[in-house]
Amino acid sequence: MNLFLSNQTPKKSAGKPYQIFSSSVLKMIAVVTMFIDHFGYALVYWSDSRIPYYQLCRDIGRIAFPIYCFLLVEGFFHTKSRPRYARNLLLFCILSEIPFNLFLGARLRLPGNQNVFFTLLLGLLAIWAMEELRKKHLLLMVLPAAACMAAAYLLHTDYDFKGVLLIVIFYLFRDYPLPRFICGALCLYWEWKAIFAWIPITMYNNERGWMKGPVLKYLFYVFYPAHLLLLAWLRLRFFNI
Repeated sequence: MNLFLSNQTPKKSAGKPYQIFSSSVLKMIAVVTMFIDHFGYALVYWSDSRIPYYQLCRDIGRIAFPIYCFLLVEGFFHTKSRPRYARNLLLFCILSEIPFNLFLGARLRLPGNQNVFFTLLLGLLAIWAMEELRKKHLLLMVLPAAACMAAAYLLHTDYDFKGVLLIVIFYLFRDYPLPRFICGALCLYWEWKAIFAWIPITMYNNERGWMKGPVLKYLFYVFYPAHLLLLAWLRLRFFNI
């Protein structure tokens, strides 16, 4: 079945023995690797023994973003309400901006950079519009993808247009692991260590796992601005920066 010609949500094939990770496990991997990355940026960089630990932290952190993009696409297909999904991302775009600015530049306002929730929101809007337009004509799918990539570039969102493109790749090749890997790896050539994210992604079993209910779901959202604030405060406390 051709994914682009179907109006139905694609069904996953029978699980392989190595597919043992639920979306909850993938979320935890993304959260932990992201924290290690940001810990390295906020604190290890300024310490006397930053090398080689700083680069190690950043390399480990490259795993996080592809997993977030993958989970966004899975969430798009599984959510009960796409408008509510977009609303939540927009809410945390706003809530995360000051923590992101403090973490990145120790300032309340940093016009040249926008937090990663903006990238994820634009990616969601892109694939949502693509899903609707492909029912009319496949070529129309290019328009929202290009528009959202341009918006990410102009707004200077985290990972900019390349982040939106990666989300589009995960959407287009959702049921095609090899093309998904090849196109995703090409998209991330500038951060090649991110390709190791495909190891846990390939182990995904299409199950939600233990992270259920609104409390745990929103804790996953809240962690992003909360840990940025914590790291910004710790950097100020120990390095006065």
